[in-house]
Amino acid sequence: MNKEALPTDGAWAFVPRFRVIRVGDDRRGIRLEEIYWTILKDMASSGGVSVGDVIEGCEARLQPGGNLSSALRVEAARHLQQELGAARLRTGVQAVHNQVMASPSPSFALSDDKRLIAHNPTFMAYVRSRLSRLPQTSTVQGVRLSLDVPFADLVEKLKIPGGGVATVGFVVGVDEQLIRGRLNAVLAPLVDKDAIIGFILPG
Repeated sequence: MNKEALPTDGAWAFVPRFRVIRVGDDRRGIRLEEIYWTILKDMASSGGVSVGDVIEGCEARLQPGGNLSSALRVEAARHLQQELGAARLRTGVQAVHNQVMASPSPSFALSDDKRLIAHNPTFMAYVRSRLSRLPQTSTVQGVRLSLDVPFADLVEKLKIPGGGVATVGFVVGVDEQLIRGRLNAVLAPLVDKDAIIGFILPG
């Protein structure tokens, strides 16, 4: 079955596909659901080897009399488990906080509910330096921040492949005092909600 013949919805993952693969000096006829062939191909690509090499490695670890197709499904699941573990180390609120704190420019993270979920000391210094009546002990709790584009539209733009960074205007407010400026926005590394990290531009 070629790729064009696969269902376009999620059902494609369940479609069984029989393939004859060269494994070492031999050929193996293997039937797996399409999702597993996709994962095996990803494993081969990330390792710089062929799908046959991945299968050969799995077969070498297989106990005598073991089922190769079942073993390949387990290998695919383990690969996804490892990928998920690696992704979790690079995502989450702590990862967002680290990126914001590492920035030398005034920076913050804004979630889809309009809350500031992270900011660096340079951001508060930026706010204090531009608002004459702001006490030096003020915290981010009293700071309001809005963008000059709808948050959802900005996120969708940043999610477009190749989008990466967008420059937008912002307004910071404390009581009735306002600061206007421009910032570079990128998607924050969160998987459970949409958020952006804003890097305030000089000016």
